[in-house]
Amino acid sequence: MKTNLIEITVSGRTGCGKSEVLEVINNALKTYYGHQANVTGNTCKGAIGEADNTGQTARGGNTVFVLYEQNVSGPIKVHD
Repeated sequence: MKTNLIEITVSGRTGCGKSEVLEVINNALKTYYGHQANVTGNTCKGAIGEADNTGQTARGGNTVFVLYEQNVSGPIKVHD
C-alpha cells in the first residue's frame, strides 16, 4: 500500500498564534477526514485555550494566511 505524505508547515513571528493554528489544522483534518486520519508532528493540543489566555492568537483581521501548493515528484523521504 502506497503511503501519501503531505507536510504542512506553519511559520510566523513569535507570539502570532502559530501553535493555535496548528491545533486548528489538526482539528480540521480530524473533522473532515475522520478520527482515523493519521496526523502527527506538533499538533499543539491545548494551544487554542492557551491563546485565549495569552493573547497570542491568529484570530482577527490583522492575520493573513498565505497558502501554497507544491508538487514534489520522485520518492518521498520521511523526516526522522
